[in-house]
Amino acid sequence: MIDHLVAALRSGQVEPLLAPGAVLVSDGGGQVAVPLRPVHGVGEIARVITVHCTRPGADLSVERVNGLPAIVVRRSGRAQAVLCLDVADEVVTHLWLILNPAKLTAWHRDPSCG
Repeated sequence: MIDHLVAALRSGQVEPLLAPGAVLVSDGGGQVAVPLRPVHGVGEIARVITVHCTRPGADLSVERVNGLPAIVVRRSGRAQAVLCLDVADEVVTHLWLILNPAKLTAWHRDPSCG
């Protein structure tokens, strides 16, 4: 499913992969503008994750986060976002979008990004 979500983000066709009752929780750490409350509704969730995961120059990769597959978004080797998700019945039910710079340092690929 996660590979399908990566492809959907790239093509702009995220909504069909989201459950009608899907919920997105985001963490910007007070440094990145994100919704302060959980986001409901496939259209709004698709908009939020597309905005944060498909900026120009973004490189999306599937990696293990807390033992589960997740999408790591980097630009020039610097982690910009981590998107974790739960899936049930072949649709995404819950998403966690981490944009807090303090929580992304472990995901930088270039040591100079520190």
